[in-house]
Amino acid sequence: MNSKHIFAFLLSALGLSSICMQASQKLVGKPAPVFCNQAVYPDGSVKDFDLKNFIGQNIVLYFYPMDNTPGCTIQAKKFRDEIDRLKAENIMVVGISTDSVQSHKNFQKKLALPYPLIADTGKNSISKMYKTNGIFFGKRETFLINKKGIIFKVFDHVDIKNQIDDILEAFEK
Repeated sequence: MNSKHIFAFLLSALGLSSICMQASQKLVGKPAPVFCNQAVYPDGSVKDFDLKNFIGQNIVLYFYPMDNTPGCTIQAKKFRDEIDRLKAENIMVVGISTDSVQSHKNFQKKLALPYPLIADTGKNSISKMYKTNGIFFGKRETFLINKKGIIFKVFDHVDIKNQIDDILEAFEK
């Protein structure tokens, strides 16, 4: 584990990664901020992911701090292992972190993730648009977007163990 991962773990353990968690709740009921960033797809290809092209679908945007950390790996695997339950309800999953495209390629290949991972790098930060940017790294938050492109639920305290059930329940309402 490198120093970046150790630092992230310590901040999380101290509870400092959850500072200002409630800011993203202000987006509930509003149109999802649109973005276009490079993403790594399940087949290993790298191409743009433009959110506006997916309006009309139910979408889970899950923001996570960084690739290859214990909590993020568990969360990514949970989505991977239960993706069929989400697809059965016509819900697509997209992961986002501030890691590089190359980091995402390695993470996705290692875990065989069946959904795109977006590299939130550059001037137009998706994390800032969604208010998930933390002090030193992104926060773990999940946004549910309905077919009209409206954010209808934000999980700012993600329960990784039960996240799929929580997501399915929210989309049922």
